[in-house]
Amino acid sequence: MKPKKLSTKKRTKDLISLFLANYKGKSRFAESYRTLRTNIDLSFLESELKCLLVTSAGEAEGKTLTVANYAFNLAEAGRSVLMVDADLRKPSLSKLLVNNEVIGLTGLLSRVMGTPVTEGGLGKISVGDLIRLLQQQRRTGRLQLSSQTENKLINMDFLAGDLVDCTWVNCPEERSLASHLVQLGLITSQQAQQALKRAKDTGQKLPMVLVNAGLLKKKQVRGPLKNQLAQNLRLALDMNDGKYEFKPATDMKAESKTVFAINLAEIYERAAADEEPLPYINAGIKAAMLKTPQPGLFLLPSGVLPPNPSELLGSKRMLFLLSRFKDLFDVVILDSPPILPASDALTLAPHVDGVVFVVKAGGVNRDLVRKAVDQLKNARANVVGAVLNQVDVHREGYYKYYEKYYSSYYGT
Repeated sequence: MKPKKLSTKKRTKDLISLFLANYKGKSRFAESYRTLRTNIDLSFLESELKCLLVTSAGEAEGKTLTVANYAFNLAEAGRSVLMVDADLRKPSLSKLLVNNEVIGLTGLLSRVMGTPVTEGGLGKISVGDLIRLLQQQRRTGRLQLSSQTENKLINMDFLAGDLVDCTWVNCPEERSLASHLVQLGLITSQQAQQALKRAKDTGQKLPMVLVNAGLLKKKQVRGPLKNQLAQNLRLALDMNDGKYEFKPATDMKAESKTVFAINLAEIYERAAADEEPLPYINAGIKAAMLKTPQPGLFLLPSGVLPPNPSELLGSKRMLFLLSRFKDLFDVVILDSPPILPASDALTLAPHVDGVVFVVKAGGVNRDLVRKAVDQLKNARANVVGAVLNQVDVHREGYYKYYEKYYSSYYGT
């Protein structure tokens, strides 16, 4: 017999009424989620769980309730947890806390990460914010950074969002690339002066002048140039005041990458690995989410539903936001659409640490469940396990076993 489909209002009512915040800590219902938490923790003994995706084969399987109560249980254990309603088709988790003032996930993706970078002052927006926004927006042009107090003028070039050059324009001579090459004995002072003059006259970069003139080979320039770029990046990231201006362009030279095989984006990621101040983006994330009554538990609602959910969830902006969420919270839990009606969960699955699959007892038939699990595996997802939901323990004979085994522990 086909199970009765619950209305949206009924499912919302059930979600709120069955939220663990309304249950006693020693209830069997609460204990089932503690068991789930323990089992998932045991699945990550040799790796760290930072981001978990919860999905199902079809609708009304109980995945949203599983997300809410598992997240509550983690927060109750002292972890900071962010629940993300990544169901941009029929969101349910967002109804746990209704607030139409926050922009939610779609607002973060479109409005915050789509903030135009033109000109302004550094402070509330950092150099790191500007770099990330230009990367995600795939902009081409030059970002000019200037600070009178620090006496710095730095240019950063972007090609379709890729950081391809970073020049300290008013670099002191003793810290310049030419001076470094002279100190290494690769060129003489006279050769350095001649090369610098030619670079100024032709508009070419110094490394290309040295290679084209036959003074140095590419491999000789690569190491010193890489160090120079890393130095310039660190100086740019350390700028706390000053001004910025972005000048769009149709094309930018990427010689450090194409000629000298230096990936400046990777150098930036290493420089920002320990601590990357992103005050503007972090403020946007904070404004987009809601704090629940449970300490340490937060909800990022879906926001306005878009016409292209799969494209948004599979975008570079979404992957970047996931990385930010993981930096800001101990655990991030995504509630995604069911697999069979939409591909959204399959898009996200390869980018999370694990996937929990929720199955309602007596719900979707086994063949469809197998099909959904196979699709997850084909998407290279780490399927942690399945949650069998809404089991009739009385009918299945579990109740007496549970009562006998656990009653002495809980004193029930």
